[in-house]
Amino acid sequence: MDYGEDNVRTPLIESQKKHKNHRGWIPTRILICLMMFTCCWTSYMCRLQMPILAVPMIKALPSESVSGACVSDAERHRRSLLKFEPVDFIEEFTLIRRLNFHESKTIEVEGGAERTRRQTDDKIEQQVRPSNFELFNGLPFDWSPQIRGQLIAAYSYGVVPGSFIGGLISLKWGPRRAVLWTSILAASICLISPLIAQIHWTALLIARIIIGITGGVTFPACHTLVAKWAPPNERARFVWSLLGGTFGTIFTYPMVAAIADYINWESAWYIPSLLMFVWIIFWALLAYDSPTEHPGISEEEKEYILNAQAGTVKMQKPTLKQTPLKKIFTSIPFLSLVVCHFGNLFLLYFYQNSLMLYMTKALGFQLTKGGAAAGLPWAGRMLFGFFFCWAGDTIKKKEIISITNLRKIATVFSHLLPGIFLILVGYAECSLFLANIFLFLALGFNGAASIANLSNNQDISPNFAGFLYGIMNTVGSTAGMIIPVLVEEIAGKHGNPIHKWQVLFWIGAAVCILSMIIFLVGGSGEIQKWNEIEQDADTEETRAESART
Repeated sequence: MDYGEDNVRTPLIESQKKHKNHRGWIPTRILICLMMFTCCWTSYMCRLQMPILAVPMIKALPSESVSGACVSDAERHRRSLLKFEPVDFIEEFTLIRRLNFHESKTIEVEGGAERTRRQTDDKIEQQVRPSNFELFNGLPFDWSPQIRGQLIAAYSYGVVPGSFIGGLISLKWGPRRAVLWTSILAASICLISPLIAQIHWTALLIARIIIGITGGVTFPACHTLVAKWAPPNERARFVWSLLGGTFGTIFTYPMVAAIADYINWESAWYIPSLLMFVWIIFWALLAYDSPTEHPGISEEEKEYILNAQAGTVKMQKPTLKQTPLKKIFTSIPFLSLVVCHFGNLFLLYFYQNSLMLYMTKALGFQLTKGGAAAGLPWAGRMLFGFFFCWAGDTIKKKEIISITNLRKIATVFSHLLPGIFLILVGYAECSLFLANIFLFLALGFNGAASIANLSNNQDISPNFAGFLYGIMNTVGSTAGMIIPVLVEEIAGKHGNPIHKWQVLFWIGAAVCILSMIIFLVGGSGEIQKWNEIEQDADTEETRAESART
């Protein structure tokens, strides 16, 4: 469809020359990219705290203690021994905690002999938190695996409506304010989560749902910023900045696990929350909704961005009344994108919500080692994602293939290959090296999602990109509600044997690959007719009156 490209080509070339000749310290749009990157990073810190801390803050079942198919008999024996000394309860618990929170059945006495610990039910109960409020003791809660699954899934219960809400408030208030206030709320709740947990597990469940709602706002808001700030030939690199959530995963897994292991799990709530408050100050100072609203952008850069987007992106904020809801919900390209996005999020939620349980419960790795191993594959996603974004922008600029074919080919890398490697992870079993290689490749190739489902909403409707992503994420995030319950039902209640996890890996791969096939059939990279913002009567009258005045 022709949107007057000939009319905008000449001013675009002139603005490009002016922009190249202008010598600024750093382009303002790069700062916006950086703020979006860190926004997704901090959002993922809030998202991942519960899946990681569910291991140390919830007392292990007897079937889970000193378990793991990859723990040798000697290691099981070592973990089941405690040196016998007349120490008080807190000191004794510290020893137990450093042995990965496993209940001890025997103890070692001088001379190498062993005797059975006189461990009654009262003693076992003593190893969980008392009913009164107490901070920094590091004691776990005596909650069931079903409660653990619900607490991990709670974020997704919130992010499903939160994504739709995020699309709406990004239209109404703008992405800057939407992210600012939801981030303040999320950081505050995370900071007091150890206190909330001591009220009752349902209170923590509600808190996690609220955090999920705030997290659901993040990506629709950031996609609105991409639409307003990104010149078309730089759009994939802007979308890559949304992989800040991937960096947040790389950073959060080992950081939170290490804090929980070497200090206590309560501090693993406090420290990331305080870091997020520091980030919020920078967001309030540096982020703006569009080039026309930014007070510090150069005229050359603003002219370059506006001319590059001329004919496709309007700087005005469309109202809900101006949003073509019926056309959106009946659009085959968009519905195919929604399915594709669901498959992608099913894969990501599977890793985020379940990988720590697989590493620590099924394979038997210690919390810190499991955190490092779980975070490493996300580095592959970020690195591969940068390459795919660079390649996507280059292909688009040189017009080697159509945008539609580019998006569809990208899904082969983002969905098909990760699905295959996910299956292989389950059969690597006790080879940590092979498991990490397969995980690294699975998430690495999934970096192609940055030029597939994560960019396609910008293709089909840049004016409503944030709203579209809100709908996509609303549907896709239901995967996060399904997966924890599925994991506990298939593997958790049976003691997490590896063969049960292999079933889970097959399910994850099947969902991911099937969603790709649907997108290959119905997806498109062309701007849709309903991208145009229809002016309502009130707006036209106001403009006419202003013109007469």
